[in-house]
Amino acid sequence: MRELYQKYMGNAQDRTMTTNAGSFSINALTGAGHLALGIFLLSPWYIVNSIYYLLLCAARGQALRRYRKTRTIEDEKERNNATFVVHKRGGIFICLLGVSYFGVCIWMFVTGESRVHNELVLVLSVATVAFTKIGFAIHGMIVNRHMHDPIISLFKRISFLDAMVSIVVTQCSLLTMMESAEAVGSSALFGMGISVLFLIIGILMLTKKKK
Repeated sequence: MRELYQKYMGNAQDRTMTTNAGSFSINALTGAGHLALGIFLLSPWYIVNSIYYLLLCAARGQALRRYRKTRTIEDEKERNNATFVVHKRGGIFICLLGVSYFGVCIWMFVTGESRVHNELVLVLSVATVAFTKIGFAIHGMIVNRHMHDPIISLFKRISFLDAMVSIVVTQCSLLTMMESAEAVGSSALFGMGISVLFLIIGILMLTKKKK
């Protein structure tokens, strides 16, 4: 057990990779589940949501794969070049995430459709997940603030943006539970604002020059 802990949780970088590997698996299952439901139920809502989760899964997956490859590069200059390329590609994925989530929010706003639950236990569960994600995202930013690895920075941005999306779901669930007539519409507008944040961060990553 100690050897496994040292291998996967021994330092801040390993912990970041292990956490994101777990998130990658969850995103993959969530995206595949939404896609299957969308096809089985002929529901555009689930299909549109599956695109977001599968893109999120792809963003984390390509960063994890590239990170493992860069760790085997001995030449520091070559390794820095490789990690910077991954950071740039991450910017493209984040822009795509912003576009896909904007589509989800447009669908919510136009159709008024949102598959959230108004039972107290489920709402509390959604809120707990959301605030846990935010806590981990903030913790990662603080703990890894001294790390200047572009791939670590990419993971921090993805975790933060994913946490913000969870806040939109939490808001919609709470307002639905309180039987607010504007639950879906206001949450959709909030989500559109988050989508714009995705695009801004993604564009900044794409335009960032190598130091």
